[in-house]
Amino acid sequence: MMWQSPKLFGVGQFVEMRLYSIVLTIAKSFGYITIELLQQEIPERIKGLIVVNSISKRTYDDLIRELLYFDFLKRNRIDNIYSITDEGIQYLDMLAFEPNRAKDLLLKKTQEVFITPGWFVNRLWELNPDEQGQIVIPTPVRSSTVKLPSRLWDDYKWNAQVDTATEETYNQIKKVLPGSFPIEYGVWRDKVIAEYERLGTLKPKTRKRSPHFSSRKRLSLAMQNVSVKHFFSKINPLNGELELPDNKRSDMTHRAFMIWCPRLEYFNLLVYTDYLDAIPGRLVYPISKFKEIKTYSGYSEKLYIENPENQCLYIYHPSWKQIRATFITVLYNVYQKLYRDQWIIYVSIQDIRDEVCRQLRISPADFEDFLSKSYQCSLKREIEYSISLETDLRLDMKVQLNRRGVIVDKKMYTLIAIKQF
Repeated sequence: MMWQSPKLFGVGQFVEMRLYSIVLTIAKSFGYITIELLQQEIPERIKGLIVVNSISKRTYDDLIRELLYFDFLKRNRIDNIYSITDEGIQYLDMLAFEPNRAKDLLLKKTQEVFITPGWFVNRLWELNPDEQGQIVIPTPVRSSTVKLPSRLWDDYKWNAQVDTATEETYNQIKKVLPGSFPIEYGVWRDKVIAEYERLGTLKPKTRKRSPHFSSRKRLSLAMQNVSVKHFFSKINPLNGELELPDNKRSDMTHRAFMIWCPRLEYFNLLVYTDYLDAIPGRLVYPISKFKEIKTYSGYSEKLYIENPENQCLYIYHPSWKQIRATFITVLYNVYQKLYRDQWIIYVSIQDIRDEVCRQLRISPADFEDFLSKSYQCSLKREIEYSISLETDLRLDMKVQLNRRGVIVDKKMYTLIAIKQF
């Protein structure tokens, strides 16, 4: 089952999708753009975007390259400047007046250029069809039985501590989410050992002769590199068949995987989280699926994304009427579990979101919409629960600041409390 050849293999090293519109807005305002102009203009325009701290020179190059492939920009080769196209102006207009259509257009462009959106979703379902496509990319389990101290850079050989951490990580995933890590332990362990020791032979990014390294971080990177390469190679690990053109750059790397997860979540194709306590690593699962072209209740169809079997991609997008009762019940039950675990009235709304999305297979965007509606129902006493939302963005909450927030009625919240009337 062969997919089309991507027009562009390397994805840009950025995940904040608003950067596209920022670049196009500058191009429309000035009549042109250059790298130098973007370097002057963008830093001021991205202030307040938590997920963007700074932009590297490479990111500016990546932004322009992708916008060129999307036909939103065109290049004047004589002056070596770039200007916005009619299609780019149309995209900005859609963002202002029809944001859902704008997102749809961007997804269509992304599929045409990269092929990755449809291929990635299809691969998830192939890897774990019995558990709705959910996959774990591991990081070392935090355990009281094994410590991973820092070591000298040259002391990179596999040892008993690292081996125990690797085995415990594998067993924890298999215990909590059977089927979500479809690779035999012996095969995986051998590959992790080879990658862990390969990373040790690389030159350290420091001038010191024998610096220390974090054994946990190196093991984490080895696990991630091996797992992403195994699950998301152009060769299907289940049947050995080539699914993408035999090009050296068509294999997915761990870095590309970390870029694609938030991008595809933006399009509501999948959900991912690094913050489930019981799962050592990143959990990824699709909320979209390829089906024969029909009318499916609760799904939105994307006719422009087809797999090699000519099935159309459908994104799960239930209406409030369809999911109202179920959503409110699951929201309360998840809150109760976290409350009993912590005995704190206000719990992390991000933790609530991650678990509710996992159970209901809905997008974070739908979660925010349904939570907002539930909150309004609570205020009007149309439901039997009282919902309270609070914001706690203290300076010491770096983990919260680096984590996707929850927006309700255009305000970010981090804490929630629920009780029955």
